[in-house]
Amino acid sequence: MIKVCFLVSSLANEGPVNVMYNIINYMDFSVFDVSIITLIPEKPTSRIDSFRKLPVTIHQLAEQKFLNPLQLFFKLKGKVREINPDMLHAHCPRSLYLMCFLPKRYKRVYTVHIYPGLQQQILYGRRKGDLVVLLNHYFTRRTDLPIGCAESVSALYKQHKGWDIMSIPNGSSLPVWNRNEVQRKQLREKYHLCESVSYFIFVGRFSKEKNPDILVEAFRKLNDPSIGLIMLGDGPMWEQLKQEESERLRFPGFTTEVYEYLIASDYYISASDVEGLANTLLESMTIGLPLLLSDIPSHREVMSEMSRVTGYIANQHDVDDMVDKIKRLTCSVNREEAEAEIKKVFSEHYTAKQMSDRYQAAYQDLYRKHIN
Repeated sequence: MIKVCFLVSSLANEGPVNVMYNIINYMDFSVFDVSIITLIPEKPTSRIDSFRKLPVTIHQLAEQKFLNPLQLFFKLKGKVREINPDMLHAHCPRSLYLMCFLPKRYKRVYTVHIYPGLQQQILYGRRKGDLVVLLNHYFTRRTDLPIGCAESVSALYKQHKGWDIMSIPNGSSLPVWNRNEVQRKQLREKYHLCESVSYFIFVGRFSKEKNPDILVEAFRKLNDPSIGLIMLGDGPMWEQLKQEESERLRFPGFTTEVYEYLIASDYYISASDVEGLANTLLESMTIGLPLLLSDIPSHREVMSEMSRVTGYIANQHDVDDMVDKIKRLTCSVNREEAEAEIKKVFSEHYTAKQMSDRYQAAYQDLYRKHIN
């Protein structure tokens, strides 16, 4: 048995945790012995109950309250010694930093969920953000197997750092939706969506790097009563933008019913400046929603897989370009053909099982190299 121990801050319902869940969910437990160590108290959005249904062992180092970094490290060191895994797999910067101070006999794997840069500067401020970026690069370099969550993430390391790192694209566990107009109509009624409006859907954090304000401005400028926008999520910009709510601009906020909203929608839209390979984009592909995506590497990567026009790339900081691409998408793209192509690309490249199989092969290869 190969013993793999996953390290993560918490099991909150967030992108990296969902990737980790999908890796574990499809693992061959006759080959792998899996454990998870969390480092901070669980959030209200925790998925810990979902993880507990899997044949894994979960160790919460700070179940009730936060520990200072020194306390956390020594508690982690003791727990890892007790588990004695063959390898550790970190899924967040906190776990990456701590992992790299543990004995080298534990092989170190790290999934890079986003190339360090703008997101850190926005989250922590310019100076602190730049320091976090430097630390991320430093500790990523010290791992035995860094893995980019998309080919574009690995390409950025090659371009900016000269490093060759493996890429394993993220995958979604959602099934490909078989179009059902009755179900779709019922969901639109459930969420009080106007049947005569074609809705684009945004799913993400309402923060500056996601540019939700640009989207609102674009749809306000479009001023077409037959084209609307649904914005799911929360964050620091939500309260202010919600004031723009209307029949065409809907702000349901945070919800666990993202899949239902995707089925009820007509198009997927993202104006983000930074993404690894967004789970919500992959989830929208299971529905076959035509795509309007910002001009960033991971979005260009997905669009390059398409053999026909399924959407457009737009300049996320040019409102006029966004408006133009919205018009072109709604007027010129064949919805049925686009839907079929998007679902095909998803099935061929972005399923959770494909992702998990690639990770399992990577673990086995690293294990063979270690024992030899």
